[in-house]
Amino acid sequence: MPKLAVVKEPRRSRGGSGLYTVPAVRKAFKIIEMMAAQNRGYKLSTVARECNLPVSTANVLLHSLLECGYLQRSESGLFSLTTKLFTEGNKLIRQVQLYDVAFPEMQRLSRISDFSINPALPDRIELIYIRIIQGRGDIQVQSHVGQRRAFHQAATGKVMLAHFPEERVKEVAEATGLPAITKQTITSYRQLLKELETIRAQGYAIDNEESGKNLWGVAAPIFDHHRNVVAALGVAGTVLSPTENAKFLITETRKSALAVSRSLGYEPETRNTNRTDGKTR
Repeated sequence: MPKLAVVKEPRRSRGGSGLYTVPAVRKAFKIIEMMAAQNRGYKLSTVARECNLPVSTANVLLHSLLECGYLQRSESGLFSLTTKLFTEGNKLIRQVQLYDVAFPEMQRLSRISDFSINPALPDRIELIYIRIIQGRGDIQVQSHVGQRRAFHQAATGKVMLAHFPEERVKEVAEATGLPAITKQTITSYRQLLKELETIRAQGYAIDNEESGKNLWGVAAPIFDHHRNVVAALGVAGTVLSPTENAKFLITETRKSALAVSRSLGYEPETRNTNRTDGKTR
């Protein structure tokens, strides 16, 4: 690949919102949209002409998109879109689908418990909550839509980690350093791996004051049709709640997570995962 020239664009345009925008970003998306309309091979000169760009600017933008994986270049020098754009867009579609199919189960869990219901998605080295149904208890769990949290600090995160490849678990641990929120939070990589092994065996994760003082929760994994973990469904409350509800909450959370997984095309393997003793792992 040729060495990229640096194109200086000192002038920044001001959008309708009053904020500055970057012209190069708009031009890159113009190229993507042009190719998406008809994804045939394009010469550099054709891209420059169709998008009304200087050849030097088009060259830098094309090679930038090529380096990011959104374009490919044939032996004859023609540029075309790869499937990465489809893959990235499909992630959003899955998230929307997940939200739609998970909401009835969230409502069901909310009706049968006083706990908060908080499905979460994995996002690189953190999890992110995509919806919260607050519990009816006197003490509310302080979480909100869009909130991020380290995987190891919550039941939803641990149950997703348990089904990630070990290479990704190690990457997450190294990137975050496994910081503690309370004295109960797991901060040892060796201890985390042992915990994840237990979670895989029993089919759920417990948060025993690891995400906050006096907080207790349970989470179960949500899988897609490829048997990949794509989310987690969590139920969170306080340790002040009646302990006899633990077994019931574990059972119902797993039931709801499985129902959502089945809606995404998942079919579980036949094995014994009936352990619901609610013990802290």
